Amino acid sequence: MGISIIFPHHISEEQNRVLELNLKMIKENTVGEYEVLYLANNGRRDLVYEGWNMLAKVAKYDRLLWHNTDLLLAPGWDAPIYKSDADWICLRVVECGAIGVDGAMINADFGRMAATFHRDEFESFVKKEGVDKPDFESGFVWYCPSVLKRDRFLEAGGFNNDPPFPERAHDIDFRLKVEKLGWKFQISNHSWAYHLQRARENTGDKPERE
Repeated sequence: MGISIIFPHHISEEQNRVLELNLKMIKENTVGEYEVLYLANNGRRDLVYEGWNMLAKVAKYDRLLWHNTDLLLAPGWDAPIYKSDADWICLRVVECGAIGVDGAMINADFGRMAATFHRDEFESFVKKEGVDKPDFESGFVWYCPSVLKRDRFLEAGGFNNDPPFPERAHDIDFRLKVEKLGWKFQISNHSWAYHLQRARENTGDKPERE
């Protein structure tokens, strides 16, 4: 039993620093067995979904974390996952606010770059947020990060990677497809991630805290 953590990685100086932090937090904050599979590319954004599909086929474990370089996992994020039989388990996400924050997320700025990330503050925050909440809720929060059953993902044919890219519709189309297949959705209230929102290479338009 374990989880295969799969994500694309765009090569740049800051993204590489974020990747190093990401891998460190995975190692220190993951309770169960895991593997990390990522496709590094420089400027080939069209490979994101194709790479995810490819890596899902060779993944070792029966659960897949749909992940990204700029998502940092909180302590024990994976422990609740094994209690659920859902096909799609959404993690709770804290976003820094460098770009727009979706209403399903929590907006709290603990840093916008690897060097200025306030890890202790973030981890203390999510520990308090989880108090008195049930392990799971039915429903859907957001696409990434989420844990999906590998067999069901492959049976569904994975993501549509037809051009153009990037298109948010790739995510939406996949969700609509698996909803029609009767997938069970849950939200894990004790599985957290922090989003540095590096997707647009935003270095932050507000000063970092001292």
